[in-house]
Amino acid sequence: MSNITLGNNTQFIAQYVVLNGEQVVARIPGIQPGAQLLVPTNDTYQVIATTVINGNTYISAPIDVAGPTNFLAQVVQVPSQGTYEFNVVELPSTDPNQLQFQKTTIGPVTFTITKDGVPLQTVVVNDAFQLRTVTIGDTFSIYAVINGVTTATAVTTNPNATVVAITDTATLESGYFSLALS
Repeated sequence: MSNITLGNNTQFIAQYVVLNGEQVVARIPGIQPGAQLLVPTNDTYQVIATTVINGNTYISAPIDVAGPTNFLAQVVQVPSQGTYEFNVVELPSTDPNQLQFQKTTIGPVTFTITKDGVPLQTVVVNDAFQLRTVTIGDTFSIYAVINGVTTATAVTTNPNATVVAITDTATLESGYFSLALS
C-alpha cells in the first residue's frame, strides 16, 4: 500500500489538502507541530448522488470507487409499487484518467465523493447527459494552510512521498511557510 507522509515542523497547526489529479483524496483538519500522518494514495472512496424530485430529496446508495469510473444518476419507474427509484449506475469510464458524472433526471444531481463517511468533494451536474469529469492519475498536489497562510503547492508523482511543512527562514521569506518534498 502506498502512503504520502505529511509532517509539520512549524510552531503552528498545519491543515493539509491532498489531490490526485483533480480528485481530493484528503482534507486533514490539522497536524500538530512535530507530528506526522500517513495518507493512503491508492484507497477506495464512495460516491453518493443526491437530487430533489417534487420537493422530495432522494439519495442513492453509496458506490465504492477505486479508479476510473462513469456514474449515471437516473430515476426509474417501479410499476409494481407505483413509485420512482433514484439510483446510480456504475459504467466504465471512457477515459482511463477520469471519474465521469452524468444524469438523466430533470433536476440537478450532486455527486459527493466521500472517504469513511467524510465528504471530500462534490460535483454538480445540471443538464441531462452533460458529462462532468474529475481527472485522476499519477500526479499528487499537496498544499497546507498554516497560521492562516496557504503554502505554495508541492507536486509529485511519487505515491510514497514525504511532505513536511517548515518555517521558511530565508531573508526574503522570513516568517513564511513552505513545503519540503522528498
